[in-house]
Amino acid sequence: MKMPHVLAGLLLVISGAAAAQDQALLQEALKDCDKNQLTMNVCASHRYTAADQILNQQYKKLMAQQDATGKQRLRDAQRAWIGFRDKDCLANTGLREESGSIWPLLHFSCLERHTVQRSEDLKVQACGMEGCAR
Repeated sequence: MKMPHVLAGLLLVISGAAAAQDQALLQEALKDCDKNQLTMNVCASHRYTAADQILNQQYKKLMAQQDATGKQRLRDAQRAWIGFRDKDCLANTGLREESGSIWPLLHFSCLERHTVQRSEDLKVQACGMEGCAR
């Protein structure tokens, strides 16, 4: 009966090693994003992830300013924006299986562009047209 525990432990070790390998690949790719297609793709994914983290912070900040009705409206708007973003990037880059090795670069660049713009839009909503006080 100890076999499931051993298997679970082995899976944890393997997944930890895979995560370390992914982190090493990311660090190596970030040293020279233009080295090859793989590094360009990895860097594009990294830039999108960073932009998405900023968007999530801005979204939480704006949500905290809202009453219950405002929160529901913002939540609905954000969900609609995500749908638009995904469909627009699909229209721009097509399906992965219809493209080649450049698809991740194009796809993540599209996601990043929309995400940066949405962050700016939410910042304007949170701070007004004059901007946030520094």
